[in-house]
Amino acid sequence: MLVNEGSNQPLLDAINHRTRYIAESLGELSDDQLHRKSELPQWSRLTIACHLRFGAEALNRMTSSVLKRLLTAYYPEGRARQRPQTLVPRAGESPRSVVKSLAHLSEELNGQWSTLDSDAWDIDVVEPPENPDLGPLPLRALPLLRLTEVEVHGGDLGLNLADWSPIFVEAALPMRLEWLNLRRANHRAFDVRLEGSWLLVATDGPTYRVSVDGQSVTSRSAPPDAEARATIQATSRDLLALLLGRTLQNPPVFLGDIAFGRSFSRAFPGP
Repeated sequence: MLVNEGSNQPLLDAINHRTRYIAESLGELSDDQLHRKSELPQWSRLTIACHLRFGAEALNRMTSSVLKRLLTAYYPEGRARQRPQTLVPRAGESPRSVVKSLAHLSEELNGQWSTLDSDAWDIDVVEPPENPDLGPLPLRALPLLRLTEVEVHGGDLGLNLADWSPIFVEAALPMRLEWLNLRRANHRAFDVRLEGSWLLVATDGPTYRVSVDGQSVTSRSAPPDAEARATIQATSRDLLALLLGRTLQNPPVFLGDIAFGRSFSRAFPGP
């Protein structure tokens, strides 16, 4: 995974800004409005709030473990077993309590991350061998994962929050393109029958050549005129949306084998 080796402070500021905006917006809703459907299929706004709340709690816990050089996992009980429990309120918990807890735990996470120096950020996150989820990465990668959650799910709430921030798009697009070398999706099915390469050209950013051969994936930086079976041109924001399985603001331009170009989302359905 490509991770910015500079200061994490801009990412932390962006996380804090977005999370406060989300918590304030959710805090203005009634219980009925929190239970209403979000723009993410099968998820309500309350589901998203629970998910973001667990993320803050999990990353805070993981950070503490990493600093102690302990094995740590996002889902200590395993993704399949634990994740469903994190998407609903706890026993006896009201929707408004979930929102308050989201705000509180997010502040705790921000407080811990704000105290770390460059040496701490360089410590590796080491997962239990029997419970891999995120894969090998340094601690400094976690803020970008958190920013991805709050930026993307903030939009999923359907509350007309601001679109993704430029700092998120600039940092997350190359990270997601590099991450394709390690993982194609968390739990979504993808088409292993596709073979060939796509040239993803950001009209305002990087160009990557992504190739698939069954289960094998290669994603590398490339010049805009590199050879590929199909080319997809779009803004950095929309290429990131394509990788994250979200709606694009403008239709991409397909060149070369157009039918194959349109199959990209079947090969990479998003996280």
